[in-house]
Amino acid sequence: MDRIVKSGSSRVDLEGAFRVAEPSVRPAPQEDFLPATLKDIAARMGLSVAAVSMAMNGKPGVSEETRERVHQVAEEIGYRINRSGRSLRTARTGAIGVYFPSTVLQYSLYFAEVTRGIAAGLASTDHSPILLPSALDTGDVQDFPAVDGFIVVEPHSDDLGMRELLKGTVPTVCVDPPPADAARPWGVVESDTEASTIIALDRMLERGTGSPSRPGLLTVERVSQWTLTIEQVYLDWCRRRGIEPEIILISAQESNEKVHEQLSERLTGAPGACDGLFICGEGVAVRIAGVLRSMGHTVGESVLLVSGVDSTMMQFHTPSITSVDMNPFDYGQRAAQMMVELLAAPERPAETRTELIESPLVVRESC
Repeated sequence: MDRIVKSGSSRVDLEGAFRVAEPSVRPAPQEDFLPATLKDIAARMGLSVAAVSMAMNGKPGVSEETRERVHQVAEEIGYRINRSGRSLRTARTGAIGVYFPSTVLQYSLYFAEVTRGIAAGLASTDHSPILLPSALDTGDVQDFPAVDGFIVVEPHSDDLGMRELLKGTVPTVCVDPPPADAARPWGVVESDTEASTIIALDRMLERGTGSPSRPGLLTVERVSQWTLTIEQVYLDWCRRRGIEPEIILISAQESNEKVHEQLSERLTGAPGACDGLFICGEGVAVRIAGVLRSMGHTVGESVLLVSGVDSTMMQFHTPSITSVDMNPFDYGQRAAQMMVELLAAPERPAETRTELIESPLVVRESC
């Protein structure tokens, strides 16, 4: 499958998007309706309540044909599972805790899409997501609400709370791998970071203006496995091509003047200077593009930019910025689905279950 995507406008049909439907029949007062029960399903089908219960709860004792028919009748009469009652019987809470790194507000677009994906992945199940506070410095997770499992989004090596959650006994699924010295999670959903980074660097090398071309790497943290993987891929890529690596680490809290100073030392236009930057972090490329303009650069011409995380900001920036589509919605949705599958399994898997999601390069004007 082609991992490079040409960016273009997508047509969205908004006709009727905000139309309010008017009921053709006025609904009866709420008290006229009584909720359907297992007994109602049993009476309609001529089965015992016990048989209907086994069919609805996926237990053995009924045929697959009967099970399908029970679900069909349940849908027809509007039966809804009593989740509170089920929780009492199964010792399940019906909740999945979602734990984010402390940087969640700095990169809100990306994490919002992950959250939306998790909610979508749990929508048709008996579980609901609960957002948990960061326990970065204390590791105190004892007062977290009881949940059936934890989805840990972008585990950071300095996060004590993440480490405590992974050491626990309930199922854990990580969105991005945890640090190597953390406890092993039950499952991991991650992007094909190595492939997407190499594709981006090769494109920068091919289109760079330097003699020879020399892409650099700019990062804003070194605590996520995602950033550390990109760093290692970049260093290996430089070594194979005989290029002197240039890694620039800035803080998200640094002033533009300080960032300007750091970039001036690396992108001077002199022989051997960097003529492009691969940028780790959501939204960071937009800020760097502004600093480069203040230095007299034209993004996409005198210097190339690639963002390691795509978003609408990259799409609508002028010039638009070539980016790696991390598919954060798919990340979250697949993590939620994996969690449900692990909860349904009879025991913890012997090895961490891992799923790789493609992250294609979306080509735009900046490179």
